[in-house]
Amino acid sequence: MGRAMKFLAREQALILELKDRLHGARTLEAIYEAIATTLARLCEADHIAIGCVNPDGSAGLQWKTDTVQPLLRDYSDWAQDDFVFHATVVQPNVVLNDTQMLQGRSLEETETFRRSQDAGLNLRRVMASLLFEAQGLKGSIAMYREASRAFSLRAQWLLQQLVPYIAKAMATVQELYAYRFENDLLKVISMEPNPSLVLNVLGRKVVESGTAIPLLAKWFSSHELHDGVPQEWTRRVRELSRFDEGTDFSLQALVMERGEERLEVTFTPSTLLWAGRMLWQVRLKEHAHWLRQDWLRLLSDRELEVANGLYRGATNKEIAQELKRSTPKAEDREKSISVETVKVHVKSIFAKTGASSRAEFVAHGRRS
Repeated sequence: MGRAMKFLAREQALILELKDRLHGARTLEAIYEAIATTLARLCEADHIAIGCVNPDGSAGLQWKTDTVQPLLRDYSDWAQDDFVFHATVVQPNVVLNDTQMLQGRSLEETETFRRSQDAGLNLRRVMASLLFEAQGLKGSIAMYREASRAFSLRAQWLLQQLVPYIAKAMATVQELYAYRFENDLLKVISMEPNPSLVLNVLGRKVVESGTAIPLLAKWFSSHELHDGVPQEWTRRVRELSRFDEGTDFSLQALVMERGEERLEVTFTPSTLLWAGRMLWQVRLKEHAHWLRQDWLRLLSDRELEVANGLYRGATNKEIAQELKRSTPKAEDREKSISVETVKVHVKSIFAKTGASSRAEFVAHGRRS
């Protein structure tokens, strides 16, 4: 089809003009404005719509159209039932008409036609392409006709000539949207006093404050993380994002404990939405051990238990009783936990830290 056709003089001038406009487009709306009227006239279409992939990684497309928004508003919910999607995803960057897409099936029997009727539209013909660049799907373009007359081969060919340029413009817009969106999110979380990160409804990380990275590495092993997010948190966010009567909203708060340290985690809807989709801001607040880090690393687990007793002002006898209660096996409690044992641990603590008394240990060892 492409080798047999050439631009008419009028068409060539319009196509060159469209390419120039696309080169300068920096928003989805600008792409639409650059091509909609002229391309609809060239291809004799009643409606035109363009879609751009969501830069936050969530499923679906942002659509721009003046006339078929009622059909495409909830497109991500029924895209898998759309014959246009099924046909174009197999042949990316290739313009297909409805005859090629349906392959002998009846238009009237499709979910797409039913939804167009429900939306008050009478779409009888379609011509479309999914737009891919090297990094994957970037967007889509679709043209519709209400008359039963099919799109001509020339109309199909004309749209095909512009597909690479529209795809490139979509890729540029997506990169800019992602950059601006990430900056907006970073501004929001930079105002937080504690580390935080933002997840989409699938539990995937969109952005994080730099201080969240070492904190997650401290509290989670690498096999518990997927793309930098604890897998259990991903499950929580997906559950919270359901927002139906079965949603357990107690999942919005989580407390993790490790000895004297505690990590409080809260999941709250972000103040920013993307393409109408909710984002979750995950705030982290660590209650660290009272003991300074360099001393904390010097002491064994049992010595840390004794040190906590010293911090609380407990006597050796009281510390021994606490250690007995925290020792799991009865035989170990009876034979190893005594006042004398506590004295041995205290002496070791002083030797390791250079403290000469309980008061000096607590005063110099308290985390600043």
